[in-house]
Amino acid sequence: MGEITRQWPFENPEYGAFALTIREPTLTGDSLGLKTWGSSYVLARLLHEFSAGTLAHLLPPRAPPRDILELGSGTGLLGLAAAAIWRANVVLTDLPGILSNLAHNAELNMATIEARGGRAEAAALTWGINTDESDPRFSDGRRFELVLAADSLYDDDHPALLSSTIDVQLGLGTDARVLAMVPQRDDITEELLSTFKKEMAGLNASLRCIDEGTVPGEDDWGDQGDDDETRRLGFWWGVFKRDTLGR
Repeated sequence: MGEITRQWPFENPEYGAFALTIREPTLTGDSLGLKTWGSSYVLARLLHEFSAGTLAHLLPPRAPPRDILELGSGTGLLGLAAAAIWRANVVLTDLPGILSNLAHNAELNMATIEARGGRAEAAALTWGINTDESDPRFSDGRRFELVLAADSLYDDDHPALLSSTIDVQLGLGTDARVLAMVPQRDDITEELLSTFKKEMAGLNASLRCIDEGTVPGEDDWGDQGDDDETRRLGFWWGVFKRDTLGR
């Protein structure tokens, strides 16, 4: 499939109506971040529920904009929606090879987001030890009280890499939270999720899942020849916080 640009509509009595414009370049090799996967839209349309529930202490109405980090942003749909719906300052991150398109989409939607009181910017952040490929602002860590990640587990090493990156960038306070979503496509994805939970719990500053659930949604994951094949499946979501009970 060649390059496409799509409109993603959002409408809710809580925040009104708006649309985000997302460019998706031609998929090449394993550049999965150049496609908008279903989980981004599924979670984005639930954001207002989290800000009224589990994350209400971080996102109270009429409070100053909160700094939020998204890991594995891909085309940026989730992070851009968070900036617009939550009136937040969101830093969208992904690998250096994904950054150009991510920055393009942030700029493309900046007027819409700023009109709603938010901001969004793109920056390179490589999980693991390749800190020379990451923006210097992430070197000190512990800056963000809220971290987002959707559909970030593809390979066996991803649960450990994602959890360790979250641990470095998430604040140590008891208010800090992680909101993650993992589509349950098959046995492999379910195993990756199970491993991710164990990795989060096994961190020195353990991150415990305090709320979770599964919502239905559409997904078109598959081989390149199956890009137009959409199927229904469950999307797991979970909220994590630092474990204050000690280890």
